[in-house]
Amino acid sequence: MVASSDSSASLSLVPPAQAELVVVVDATTDPGADAALLAAVFSRNRITASRLQPLLGAPLLASPWLARLARISFLGTLDLHPHSREASTRLDHSLGVAALGLQVGAELGLTAADLRLLVAACLLHDIGHYPLSHAAEPGFARALGVAHHGVSEWIVRGNGAIPVSQSLRPALERAGLDPELLWAVIVGDAPPPHAALSSLLLAPINLDTLDGIRRTARSFGRRGLRLPPALFARSGDELVLEPAAIPALDRFWALKDRMYGEVINLPSNIVCEAELSRVVAEHFDRAVFGRFAGFDDAALGSFAAVAARDAGLLAGADDRFHFAGRRVSGDDLPRVRKRYFVDRQVEPGAAGLRRADWALRYRHGRQLVYVTQQHLATQLPLPGLAWDVEEATDAWIAPPGAEGPEI
Repeated sequence: MVASSDSSASLSLVPPAQAELVVVVDATTDPGADAALLAAVFSRNRITASRLQPLLGAPLLASPWLARLARISFLGTLDLHPHSREASTRLDHSLGVAALGLQVGAELGLTAADLRLLVAACLLHDIGHYPLSHAAEPGFARALGVAHHGVSEWIVRGNGAIPVSQSLRPALERAGLDPELLWAVIVGDAPPPHAALSSLLLAPINLDTLDGIRRTARSFGRRGLRLPPALFARSGDELVLEPAAIPALDRFWALKDRMYGEVINLPSNIVCEAELSRVVAEHFDRAVFGRFAGFDDAALGSFAAVAARDAGLLAGADDRFHFAGRRVSGDDLPRVRKRYFVDRQVEPGAAGLRRADWALRYRHGRQLVYVTQQHLATQLPLPGLAWDVEEATDAWIAPPGAEGPEI
């Protein structure tokens, strides 16, 4: 089902003239091309890269798995929207998260071993992303039976469909890292005293999202946010948010709300992603795992171009669609829209905002809506009247594929 080619073409902004659909999966990776690509990305992130090499070792940083992330777009098909200004890759994002890990590790006074563990988790948390990141993940999950987090586990631990010899396990062990503990930190299963490291990646305010949302804002020319020099602290054995950082983090939470409303939920991209996921589910099978290190954006290039053209994404034709509060026609696409808001009644103490209170101050609501053609749309309920706060979804269940990505 999967065609093979030695092409290394990247995602094109122009759809093929004849709408030809071609699956491109490199059978092997080119070490020379990988080295050049990594050098280019590390040059863009020079300070971070220079600090990572002595911490994690050259073999890990030269891995074909990291080079693969440099061939995967961070925002996927959103890069095809005419308002996109500055595209970046999954590797750029991973290095951005690692840079925050280095900063926070110094803030918290982590031991050398814990700092290496945290930064490795930051660098590798997205290692198994499918081509075009979240854009076609529902289709891949349906066709292959595993989401990108599962593939990441295989790559880190050397289990599942990725054998040990091809995984990162040998490079991690040479760097003095336990792949099992590293994966536990990434997914939140690490026992004390390493559980706090997981919080830095998984709590409502986390290093992954702190980079991702600000990166999205830059990509679409939106006004970003400068983070304060100190974000986290320890109060005894507890992780807290620095009192002086709270105003900036409140602004970050508001920026997250804007990025979901203005960028991530652009209607033309939702329609594009739905069509791309449908096509992906029809054209790919688990054979891709036999050569996954060469499975990148080029594999979806023509599929994505056609879907983006037909959805109006290339033209930025978002006014063709509308969010309706109920299904208007059988072709409507369900979408769970999220809103992010700060509950200022939950205040930090003298030592900072306790970890248990992060989710109480930095909250979100969810609403099931439908993307419909503009002329079929009906007005949405007024904001605040139909929002399902946090995760209490007793009134409705999100249909498959309706949940948007968590940037």
